[in-house]
Amino acid sequence: MHQPRVAFLGTPAAAVPPLCALVESCGVHAVFCNPDRPQGRGRVIEPPPVKQTALKLGLEVHQPEKWKFDTTKQLWESLKIDMALVVSYGHILPLWMIDSCKLGVWNIHFSLLPRWRGAAPVNHAILAGDTETGVCLMRIVPGLDAGPVLAQCKRAITMESTTDQLLAVLAEDAAELLKTNLPAILSGKTVLVPQDESLVTLAPKLKKEMARLDLTKEAAELHRQIRAFQPWPGAEFRLDETIIKILKVGKILGSDKPQGMLHWDKNGALLTVGKGSAIELLLLQRPGKPAQPAAQVMQFWGVKGSIALHV
Repeated sequence: MHQPRVAFLGTPAAAVPPLCALVESCGVHAVFCNPDRPQGRGRVIEPPPVKQTALKLGLEVHQPEKWKFDTTKQLWESLKIDMALVVSYGHILPLWMIDSCKLGVWNIHFSLLPRWRGAAPVNHAILAGDTETGVCLMRIVPGLDAGPVLAQCKRAITMESTTDQLLAVLAEDAAELLKTNLPAILSGKTVLVPQDESLVTLAPKLKKEMARLDLTKEAAELHRQIRAFQPWPGAEFRLDETIIKILKVGKILGSDKPQGMLHWDKNGALLTVGKGSAIELLLLQRPGKPAQPAAQVMQFWGVKGSIALHV
């Protein structure tokens, strides 16, 4: 029996640890990722993280714009892939592609399925106040993240968890989960558990307006919102004509001061919100400046003060 020909499909940084684990465990015949896109404030064209890693590893990289093109189908069929692994790739794969792999097309999804099917599972888990999330290794079938699950692992969500921080940890968990279960996949001896359709929740793509803060809401809800939307779309407020990003929050405290106010002194900054509470602001960022402690950022408006916010 020949060595299975394996393909990896993924794009962002969270897909890199599973890619490396796959290369280490069984080798990768071809890598598929999204085309290079403009990045950052300067909108410079840059290759995605998976492509950067794949090229360093000497792997063959393909970047089709769409899977409905005949050229993409011809390319895939020429590779004669036996098994494929998909991690945050960002494409709906056609049925002919799924059916072409005799050892299956597998997906690493960053949630505890069937909870949070969709594009932004970690964001929505934090936003909803879930106490845990995790990684599922599942076989792809037609339908959004609907396939049966081979294995999963769990991680707690804490008051310190942000999407970027948690996703980085989950990506490493995914790599270990893959290593453990890859022998069963490659031997065709998997035991799969169907998802309970009655428990499905959806995690749709994020939109910029989802990060808008309503300071009449309770502190716990706003605290989750700020953490859920790091690094994008982010949470921010306006002082004068300056947009300030909130990058890190701390404790939730009681407050007898009016809601919608920012208070600061040399020890830090507090944002008063609904129902007599306040959120401790730890890291802020002014336009064109690095992230800094909140007290340091606010010194631009004086050593101490209070001001009503416009969000």
